[in-house]
Amino acid sequence: MRRRSSDPEIWCDFNGRMTERGFVPTNGTIRDLAALGLSLEETVGRRFVFVSDDADEHGNPDNIMHSGTFTRDAQFGVLLETDDTDFYWRSELGD
Repeated sequence: MRRRSSDPEIWCDFNGRMTERGFVPTNGTIRDLAALGLSLEETVGRRFVFVSDDADEHGNPDNIMHSGTFTRDAQFGVLLETDDTDFYWRSELGD
């Protein structure tokens, strides 16, 4: 089992890769940040757990997840940048 992070979970479209580890924010990202009372600009340098829909081998929902930080890229603006670690799934988390 993997230890659950205390960082807030934020939607990330892992198909929206803009750099090696950077992903473009989406409407889902903005929605989740607004629920936390944050704007996109306020997130730069803050840690989050990035989450996207996925399913296990039986078709059951099992979010894919990755920890990271919001960063500012000179070319693309604010990006969700994943840590230099592996992706994991919600089913791997302990309580």
